[in-house]
This record gives sequence, structure tokens and C-alpha cells, in this order.
Amino acid sequence: MKAIERESELTINSKRINYLLELFGISKDELANRINGTRKKNKFNVNKLDTILSTGKITLPILKKIDTIFEKGLSWYISKRDVPEKKSSSIFFRKDSFNSVLNFESKKLTNKFEEKKFQIQSMSSLIDFNITRKLKTYTISYDVKKAAEEINAQFKDIEGGLILKKSILKPKKDYDYLKNYIRILEQFNIFVFEFAENWNKKEKANFDGLFMYPNMIVIKKQQNYYRRELFTLIHEFAHYILNIEEIDQNLGEDQASITNKIEQWCNEFVYYFFIKNYDTKIESLDMANIKNKYHKDTLSEIYSNTLLSKSALYTHLRNRNKISLPDYSRIMQEIMDSVNQVLFERKMKNKEERELLKDQGKEPKGFRIKPIQSKLYADLVKMNYFEGNITESKLCNYLGIKPDNLSKELY
Repeated sequence: MKAIERESELTINSKRINYLLELFGISKDELANRINGTRKKNKFNVNKLDTILSTGKITLPILKKIDTIFEKGLSWYISKRDVPEKKSSSIFFRKDSFNSVLNFESKKLTNKFEEKKFQIQSMSSLIDFNITRKLKTYTISYDVKKAAEEINAQFKDIEGGLILKKSILKPKKDYDYLKNYIRILEQFNIFVFEFAENWNKKEKANFDGLFMYPNMIVIKKQQNYYRRELFTLIHEFAHYILNIEEIDQNLGEDQASITNKIEQWCNEFVYYFFIKNYDTKIESLDMANIKNKYHKDTLSEIYSNTLLSKSALYTHLRNRNKISLPDYSRIMQEIMDSVNQVLFERKMKNKEERELLKDQGKEPKGFRIKPIQSKLYADLVKMNYFEGNITESKLCNYLGIKPDNLSKELY
């Protein structure tokens, strides 16, 4: 059987390979190296790739290796249909650069969410599901504090209604706020997806969040630090209300004096969105220095009563010239050291618990990080299933449901 597979040859649509090279921004040399992997004999090279692209003929093993890289499914390369129009098909063709230097895994992940976006548009049109924009579009010339106040008022009304209907619960922890804000954003026809990557994955995506036109936000799960993820969520939402696509890395809760006007506006929006009535207290503070203990007591109080991190609060002081750069840098390092210490202690505790289980003859259980599911997306998929537009297997695939649990998930 393996010998037959090695000799079998398929006809592919070469334009689709060229499209992927351009889409992911990789050279023929890089693709050849990725196909080779660690093997030393019978190396695949650019000449062989050129032959495949010119003749459209490829062996099944090589096609499988290519698909291991791009993860499109074998039938995708064989299809005779033309590739989509570039600007409409990908954010990579609509924008020249991003706030993140994307690695290959980030590009693959972004492309998967783009495919999900087209899937959403297709399913929405099949059942006349209304996903039109409900919020007005802002510009960076608009007063950012006023914008945050306007949006906050709308969020408050929606949150009250959802709590009343018991669609969400009153939040108690940072994670509760994160879930609730995602549910509130869905009321504006915004699809929010959280992605999670397990610790043992070889190459991980190196971006924190993205906004993709017209109504998709994607954020990286930060299970050790939900305030950072909340910052990312509202930052990408700020991109949404500006209607400016972006992919962001190392978002600005701990970055002072950024020069990009759009990012500056988005970061300020997050600050005013979360600070609310405590802004007056912040603005009344004088220069933070050793004499007033850098306002640590006041900022701790604000931290406890808002969803802003201490990093974000000190960054705001720095941007308002209310703390010197050396003092700011030192305090930020102290905060980082404290966070890392907590993470280290948590890691050691988990390690001790696993070792204790082993000593007791028990097998430590692994776990997969589970992202928050988009309810808006799940509802759309289920409605299309009930209308007969998608199969049971597609429903399970789209929602990550095991067939055995289908009835429980649907009803």
C-alpha cells in the first residue's frame, strides 16, 4: 500500500500553491526546507518545486507534506476553481504591515479565522441572519474619552438586560468580566473568538489579538493574566469602532509614549473605558516620586475597583508626565518580577502536585485549555443545521462537539 502511495501522482492547480506562497509570505526555498523537515536523504529542492508548479503533477506523499504545512485539506490543491480575489480574501493583501511581526503559525491561524469569517457570511446569507453593524464608526479625531463614555453607556444598558434575562451573571472575578464583555459585544453583531495554545506546541502564534473587517475580533487566551486579555479585547474593539484592521502583539498596557496615532487612540480608549469615575482621582495626582511612595496606595485602590492593571495605570501616569522615565522603568520591572514570581510559584505547585500523584501510583491528568466559545457563532451554526444547510458532521466540526454529545449540546 505504501509503495502505491509513493508512486501515485495527482494533478493539482498550481495557481493555488503560488497563492499560498504569496499569502503567507514565504519563498520557494523556505517551502522546500519545510517539506524536507529533518530528513537528510533525497532532499526536496526548489527545482523539484518548480517542476511541480509548471506541470501541475505531484506525488501524493509530497502533497501530504505540503498540506501538513498549510493545513488546507488535499482537495483544496486539486480544485480547478480560481483562487479568491486577493484584497477580499485576506488581511495580508489588504494591509502592508501590522503591529506584530507575524511568524508562520500566526499567519496560518489568521488565515483559519478568515476562512471562518467567510463561513459566517455564507451561513448568515442562507438564513437571512442579520449581522449588520450596529455601532457608529469613530475617527481618531473624535474625543477618545467621550467615545469611551458613549460606548460604556450602551454596554451598561445591554449588561443590565442580559443579567435580567439570566443570559449572564453578575461578575465577581476578572474572568467573569471577560466572558460578559464577549457576550455584550455579540449583541452588536461582533463575533469574538478566543484561541488557546497548549504549552507543548512547537511553534506558537506570536500575536495577542486582531480585528478583522467587518465584525470579527480574535484574542489570545491569557489564563494566567485575564486583565491583559481584557485589555486586548477592548483594544481590538477600539479598532472595530474605528473600522481599522490590525493584528497586535505586546499590547500597550505596559507601553508608554507610543507614536502610532491609531494605537495611541485605541490604548487611551481602553484606559477611559475601564477607569470610569476614577479618572478624576488619577488626574488630581501630583508627580509620582519616592516622597509620596509613587501613589502606590491610591493606585492599588483604583486597581481593586477597576479592571485596569497596575502597569496600565503607571503607563497612563507616564504618558501624562506624572512620573519620570527612570522611576517608571524601575516600577514596571518590579511589577514584571512580581508577576513572574507568582507564575513560577504556581508552576512549582503544579509540579509538586503531579509528583505527589505519581508517588501515590496515580496518573497525573493532562488538560487542554478550552477557549470561551462564541455564542453568536454557535447560534448561527445551529440554526443552519436545523434548516438543513449543514450536515451533522459539519456542525460537530464547527462547534468542536463530539457526535455522542450532540443531543446534549443542541437541546
